[in-house]
Amino acid sequence: MAIFMFMSRVNALIHQKYDVQYRLAKIMKRISDLESYSAMVGKGSISIGDLLNSPASMSQRTLMYLSGATNYANQYMQQNAPYYQQLYAQQSGQVSPQQAQQMQLYIQRMLWQQARDRYSEMETANLHAEEKKLNVEKDRLEALNMSIEQELKAAKEARDAGIKDFAPKYVAQA
Repeated sequence: MAIFMFMSRVNALIHQKYDVQYRLAKIMKRISDLESYSAMVGKGSISIGDLLNSPASMSQRTLMYLSGATNYANQYMQQNAPYYQQLYAQQSGQVSPQQAQQMQLYIQRMLWQQARDRYSEMETANLHAEEKKLNVEKDRLEALNMSIEQELKAAKEARDAGIKDFAPKYVAQA
């Protein structure tokens, strides 16, 4: 009877092991995809080419980043541009309309870039937090996999010992 219990336990442990290895592979893939996406975000801007080359699991997040960064930059620029334009007008006095327009475009471009950089920093912080969480989960699963391996080895040894004990022992008489 003990043999059957150990055989059942070995089978259950094998299924558990495969389940943990599958989840571990999924997490490793997710970490790899996050690192790829993080590299895109880290360089400061994402182009359509980057979007097409991004991992499939990150395409939705990349699109969300693009729209979020654009919206954030537009709002930041619209809120702060009038203040900087007024400050420039006060400091510069009389300037030609062409100089004023060039300065307005320059201010808008600088504010736009500042906002994009801030959004990139926020996304990078989110990515680091998510990557830490995934690494903790990966370490937990690796430890679980090791304990399952050890228990599986012990269960197989117990099963094999039970089989040896159960085997009939014939003594040959001369």
